[in-house]
Amino acid sequence: MNDKKDLSIVNCISTTLLAYFITIPGHELIHLLTDYAYGDKVTWYSAGAVQPMESIDYMSLSPFHRIMVTGGSASVLNAIIGLILMFIVLKVSMGPLMRLFLVQLTGMQLTTGIGYFMIGGFFAVGDWGLVFSHLSDHPGLIVTLRIILSVVGGLGIVGLFFLLNYMSYYFIEDADNKKERLSVAFKLHLLVLLIGYSIGMIVTLLSPAMGSGELSFGLGLLYNMMWISFFWGFMFTGPMHTLPPKKSRFLYKLPAKPNWGLFAVSVILILIDIFVFGPGIRIN
Repeated sequence: MNDKKDLSIVNCISTTLLAYFITIPGHELIHLLTDYAYGDKVTWYSAGAVQPMESIDYMSLSPFHRIMVTGGSASVLNAIIGLILMFIVLKVSMGPLMRLFLVQLTGMQLTTGIGYFMIGGFFAVGDWGLVFSHLSDHPGLIVTLRIILSVVGGLGIVGLFFLLNYMSYYFIEDADNKKERLSVAFKLHLLVLLIGYSIGMIVTLLSPAMGSGELSFGLGLLYNMMWISFFWGFMFTGPMHTLPPKKSRFLYKLPAKPNWGLFAVSVILILIDIFVFGPGIRIN
């Protein structure tokens, strides 16, 4: 009897936590590695923000290298990784648990990369706000970048709503069954929003950048609005039934038998993220 019980939500929580750990601390790791690549020193590594010493002469660098070292590298790489993962999800055969994980990881990488484009373009804050502060001698470039980032970020985030909806139907057998759509959409997308936003805000509040004034509660709320993509992925698939497939893409149901080993690993990694990477690691 127990074998028939659907505990797919356990696997969905596991893959969400694992994808989050790879994406967000990984985003900050890209910042750290970029700083080191350009010869800068870092005082703190945190899942909320990396704090470099700014020990190099940024003004001696070309605009492109200034953009990369002062904040642009991570979101650009997130977007590129997300596009590569999207191709893999759409074109490569794999098992249900791996596809579940890669769908969520693809969405997280794209929402982080493109989300920072949108936030930087519209509000001039976050990674790209820092970039703009180091391009003060190129005001025309700042305006051009903000326009490009706003357009690419805005259109990209909206496109991600539809992409997440599209990928939902790998796990939906009957597109007209609202109960099935809601179940899959909740586990595949809305769960990511709820977990991602919650952990993101906890890590933001614990970040040393919060204590130094570089981050605030309001900025944390703004940055974590990037997870809104998963809300609309849920809405388009479940309640709204937006653009249902003309032909079924169903391959398999969400894996119902829980992988407790994966669950334990993912929980441990997230606890490390919150209680170790959140407050930060001081680097001498």
